[in-house]
Amino acid sequence: MRQIDLLWELQGLDTRIGELEKELAVYTNKKKLREIKSKFDREKALLQRDEAALKEAIRSTKSNRVKVEELKYNFEKTEQKLYSGEVSNMKQLEGMQKNLEETQRSIETLESVYGGYKAERARLEERVRKSRAKLRKYKNSFDELKEKYSEGEIRASVEYDDLQKQRQELVKKIDKRILDRYNRVRHGVDTAMVMIENGKCNGCHMEVSVVYSEKLKEDVMVNCETCGRILYPKK
Repeated sequence: MRQIDLLWELQGLDTRIGELEKELAVYTNKKKLREIKSKFDREKALLQRDEAALKEAIRSTKSNRVKVEELKYNFEKTEQKLYSGEVSNMKQLEGMQKNLEETQRSIETLESVYGGYKAERARLEERVRKSRAKLRKYKNSFDELKEKYSEGEIRASVEYDDLQKQRQELVKKIDKRILDRYNRVRHGVDTAMVMIENGKCNGCHMEVSVVYSEKLKEDVMVNCETCGRILYPKK
């Protein structure tokens, strides 16, 4: 096999190895997993706050309801006594009437507060429901991505190790001067070797001179005059 063909094969290995290195970096970095975990923790903190507020709203609602029921009971008892005819003292009757009016106002106030507590409780219950749904979603996403990363990392690592071994064997077949030349070009551009298509360099798309084209036919390694990439004649 020609040296340039071996070099082309080497570039194919290097390209795939580079892709695997980026892929493995994603698995190692675990950025997306950390982002999901961060969202989960924030939502959990909000849920805990809302659950505490909901617990207090429920307690307040029950306490308020008890007070309203007590006032209504006292109101009814006082009203029955007022109109029963048992009390004939005018001053005492006026006091009972005043007490009824004050009790009625207290009941109306507490009823209004009770309505507010009920609305707040309903709002918090809805927020808690949504937060719990979000937490389940984040947990499922985290578990699925974690499993995907684990499987992907194993697969990529196996392929990476295999390609590295192939590369080591291939490098032994390439002349050191040619390999050094390839490595120098490779450090300067993203792709060290490019094909010639329709008489043009496939890297910079500039015309390849006739002289260079003739040299390639003679199996001489040639760099593009414009971009410096190693030219590979299309088979």
